Amino acid sequence: MAGVVAVAAESLAGGRAQAARTVLDQVVLPGEELLLPEQEDAEGPGGTGERPLRLNAGVRARVRVVCGPGLRRCGDRLLVTKCGRLRYKEPGGGGGGVYWVDSQQKRYVPVKGDHVIGIVTAKSGDIFKVDVGGSEPASLSYLAFEGATKRNRPNVQAAGSRL
Repeated sequence: MAGVVAVAAESLAGGRAQAARTVLDQVVLPGEELLLPEQEDAEGPGGTGERPLRLNAGVRARVRVVCGPGLRRCGDRLLVTKCGRLRYKEPGGGGGGVYWVDSQQKRYVPVKGDHVIGIVTAKSGDIFKVDVGGSEPASLSYLAFEGATKRNRPNVQAAGSRL
């Protein structure tokens, strides 16, 4: 346990992006930035020439890397959003692969910006209460629905209500 705390404190104190392959199977914390292999300089991981992940990296051959649960691309960076161990799976057809954060979290915790499917449970004025499987219902404006405008309001019924 003390080793995990020391690694966590060291990674937060560093404040710079780490190469993803150097922290595979190690604990990563929310807010850490990771470099993918194609973004590393010729010096290799841990060298002084590492720079943050650039998604618009010019003419370089594109390698498809998939970000699984616990990781998010934010602008031109790969950002850890959940605490756990960083995992990687090689692709079947070469190039790329899948990175994700493996954690013991059992329940879905909604995060702003997630794409979800939910059930409208109540309507209160211009706001709909939506059950997305979290601990609290989500609040959704009527303008958030596809094709909705101030003139063209969506016709959404709350679950359990009848016409």
